[in-house]
Amino acid sequence: MRWQKHQEYYIVRMYQDLVGDWIVTQSWGCNTQDNNACSQTVSTSYQDARLIVREIRKQLKAKGFRHVARKETQLGFEFGHFLKNDAESQLR
Repeated sequence: MRWQKHQEYYIVRMYQDLVGDWIVTQSWGCNTQDNNACSQTVSTSYQDARLIVREIRKQLKAKGFRHVARKETQLGFEFGHFLKNDAESQLR
């Protein structure tokens, strides 16, 4: 999700990592300046990660940010395929 207020932006992404944890990534900065930052929060459940995202959304709305609709493409990495092949090769 991308949020914007004037030239300031805030991007929030939620995804599951290879070990099953849910990661909430926050990136923010200003389009006219070279100052930006990023943070990641690890959560062990999907529900907890969604609560984090919901709270961020409330805070951004209260600060005057508006949601900017953008289509993002999720790259399809098949990590499970590699892990399965690696496990099979170790059994041989």
